[in-house]
Amino acid sequence: MAPPRESRYDKKIWEVVDTLISILTVPFLHAISLFGSCYWITTFDKSAFLFMFMRFAVLGPIFFILAFVLSPFALVGYILWVLLNSYVNIQPFYSVSSSQSRYPSEGHYCQSKFTLCSANLLLCLEIIGRINNNRNVYWRVNEIARRLLHQNPLLNLNQNLQSPVNREDIVQSKLPEVNVFILQEVFLRLFGSQLIKHLKHKYPYIIYDVGIHRMDTNFCLLGSGLFLASEYPILEANFHPFTYNTSYGKLICYGVLLVKLDLGSLKKNDVDMQAVGYVANTHTQAFQGKDQVLVHQLEEVRLWMKSFIRDTHNADSEIVVFAVIGGDFNCDNMSSGDRGTQVLPLWNEYEDPCRVCAGDDQPWTIGTEHRQRMLHHPLVQNPETFRKILLDDIQRRRYILDATVKEQQLDMMWIAPSLDPSGALHPLREGGRRRIDHLIVRYGDEVSPSAFWFSTVIAGLTDHIPVALMLERKQY
Repeated sequence: MAPPRESRYDKKIWEVVDTLISILTVPFLHAISLFGSCYWITTFDKSAFLFMFMRFAVLGPIFFILAFVLSPFALVGYILWVLLNSYVNIQPFYSVSSSQSRYPSEGHYCQSKFTLCSANLLLCLEIIGRINNNRNVYWRVNEIARRLLHQNPLLNLNQNLQSPVNREDIVQSKLPEVNVFILQEVFLRLFGSQLIKHLKHKYPYIIYDVGIHRMDTNFCLLGSGLFLASEYPILEANFHPFTYNTSYGKLICYGVLLVKLDLGSLKKNDVDMQAVGYVANTHTQAFQGKDQVLVHQLEEVRLWMKSFIRDTHNADSEIVVFAVIGGDFNCDNMSSGDRGTQVLPLWNEYEDPCRVCAGDDQPWTIGTEHRQRMLHHPLVQNPETFRKILLDDIQRRRYILDATVKEQQLDMMWIAPSLDPSGALHPLREGGRRRIDHLIVRYGDEVSPSAFWFSTVIAGLTDHIPVALMLERKQY
């Protein structure tokens, strides 16, 4: 393996063909998406009658005509896209590399703390966002990027996992200072480029537009949506699509992005060695139903991460400081319906600071999956207000799913919290605690978890709560 090149393609001609394909297909995709969006009502639209009328009577027909006119060009573009991906050797992502990093690859001593953040951003075609009851994606992408930079370095001074753990220290309205972002559901190249525009000054090393497009993987349709932004140089990277999926998952290149980072130099036994960190960013399939899709996919993540480290680590000159797996696992550690994923070998190799054992989370944890029907509630829009709600064991249940899932079905998108016989909302052990966004660290390396956060920094902009993990080098 070698450091990633900036382009997917090794020849300029293929880049030109890719650009032509985008010109032929992208306008159609947005037009047909906006046409469908005009007739899909969200809870936010119910208070905007005049705008709804304009969408139904004027904008909808315009977008339909536009999509109809563009459809022949899109068909040609799709055929070219299938041919390009069938016969050309393509790197499964684009990368950005800049010399602006605070952490040069040579002459820099490895720091003692590392903070990673995982967030599912739901940046996709507008119609998909509206089906998920979310707001205009063209506005959200810039607002999300702006808010991800709302970071408070003072949070990094608090080792909040030390006993006694206080939930008020764990749930925050801002992020700590983050070294590496692993993001999910950044599905279109356009949205990846918008994020890069905002993030590249602080995070000069970025991988985006990740996916392997084949007819037997995703019918050459949606990529993985995975995105990584790092302050540290990227030494090597790879991507694997899952080999097992069902229903709509066959149209999306769900998988795992594997990255090796240059953390600087580190002395061990009086010998200077290169410090490296490994990060895996993954997004598994939601709504698996009765099929054990997630068991297969998470086991593939574990095995591919192990193989990637084995194949890229030089034990003579390098020391692995950390190996972290994170992302949207689409399963929690308390729901009976997720029992299969709670007992995987993964948990014997990686430490989850939020987990006590299979079926039981730490009492200070909260859920990270929204009740989508409540995304537009006024109390969800402000990070500080929403933080206070998450700290309340009763009110949190109104907005975050309970960890009582028996089977993952589409009705989870709209289900309301269960009430007691008198019709009142009451606290539950599993109430508002469906924690599906994870950051876990491999046992036996040079670090241990010292802080963890659930952040409301992008409240009202997505249907997940970002999580952040701080690791500190062990003192020998």
